[in-house]
Amino acid sequence: MVLANRNVPESVELARYYLAARELSEDRLCLLDLPLGEQMSRDQYNLQLREPLLAFLRERGWIEQERRPPQEVNGHETPWITLASSVDYMVSMYGVPLRIGDTRFRLMTRISDRLGHPRFKNLAALDSELALLLSKPYDITGPIPNPLFARILLSRQAEDRSFILTTARLDGPDPDAVRRMIDDTLFAERYGLHGRMVFDARGLTGGAYFPGDYWIREAQAQFARLGYESEVDMQEEVLATGHPIEDVALYFGWYTEHVSGALARENFRFRPGAIAYHIHSASASTLRSERRYWAGPLVARGAAFTMGAVSEPFLTYTPELNILAERLVSGYAIGDAVLLSQRSLSWQMTIIGDPLYRPFSTPLSEQIVRLREEGKPEIEWAYVRQANLMIMQGRFNPALAYLRAALRETDSLVIREKLGDLYVMNELFNEAGRYYEEVLNRAETAETAVRVGARWIQVLQRLGQSERGERLKQKLKSDWPDSPAIQWLDRF
Repeated sequence: MVLANRNVPESVELARYYLAARELSEDRLCLLDLPLGEQMSRDQYNLQLREPLLAFLRERGWIEQERRPPQEVNGHETPWITLASSVDYMVSMYGVPLRIGDTRFRLMTRISDRLGHPRFKNLAALDSELALLLSKPYDITGPIPNPLFARILLSRQAEDRSFILTTARLDGPDPDAVRRMIDDTLFAERYGLHGRMVFDARGLTGGAYFPGDYWIREAQAQFARLGYESEVDMQEEVLATGHPIEDVALYFGWYTEHVSGALARENFRFRPGAIAYHIHSASASTLRSERRYWAGPLVARGAAFTMGAVSEPFLTYTPELNILAERLVSGYAIGDAVLLSQRSLSWQMTIIGDPLYRPFSTPLSEQIVRLREEGKPEIEWAYVRQANLMIMQGRFNPALAYLRAALRETDSLVIREKLGDLYVMNELFNEAGRYYEEVLNRAETAETAVRVGARWIQVLQRLGQSERGERLKQKLKSDWPDSPAIQWLDRF
């Protein structure tokens, strides 16, 4: 099901664009008269969204409901009880409000956040509330336990009749960003998600916030099994502005209020189909900004999927990234993987992206065939992944031969950089230097030059050629004088 705001023309247009892209019939589009802006009141949600949406689903025979006795209907509950449903997914489009306001005084919300007590507020992410659209009556104050949390198999209509929906929104700073998200999702499903993975932990070893670091590190271990190039940073600070990351396909990190560091650079862009998430209590306070908070800026920089909190969620009630990663690499649709990783619903997390997106469902061998046949440049990343998988199997020399053959086919700097790294691992430093020097001579970005140059400088120092390494460092500064990556090189 796709939900759009009739009062926002772009909402309707994007909804139809998404349905066409997914080859879904337009009868799955529900147009409602909703408020403008990112927040609606609880009464507006009940009267202008929930009840008209339920009527829409009943009229089309997609759900079966019966009326509850009036004396049993309390507060903000729906007067309907669900008996059967064929609806699994609900996608809110750009223009549908982001959150439902608290019915209590704002002071109560602040007290709740300050005391770490979730039962004092009923503000909620709209899509988290929609996940329980067909569920039995529940108290809107505080988080509601998710009966599907950590399940291996997704069964939404089990004997408990929970009827949980997978919900997400296609939303962002502007309509163009949403359209690009849809296109990139389909591209990555066909050709694979390719690039580097970056995990920015904080190096915590204990305390109340340790689970966040644990989730990030465990997620990295899951994705590494797929052969991805990955980097784990264990420093307290977010990655510095000059940190030479690029070609990022997946990013998990924390913990600053607004986008900052390397991901805030003007030239930073994610790879098509990228998944990106920064843990913070206010990460999705708005989606209409390219610079404030995290969810909007991540979408603006090319992410096809992200998540965020519209208000203080408390770490325990945010998606557990280790579970999310395990479900994703098992081939789950990303919306379902997120649903299974959340302890609570009717709460603060909103999911931004196509919930049907399956970034890891197509085998790498099939991706390589498609990329080759259609001449896509992403083939270089697929070759590197394949080589990494060979190395995991103990086939180091065959992996080298595989990459050398791939290099003859692609003339790729990515593959040259990888070959240099592998020769360093094998302590064949002269061969490594040859590949590193080729990358340095042809680098098109400061990030590539500084990243590879830093590795080569380290090797030269190890070989007792510090003067040669210093000359290389000065050349990098001369070639890229205005790049913040040079500051990182000095600290490296």
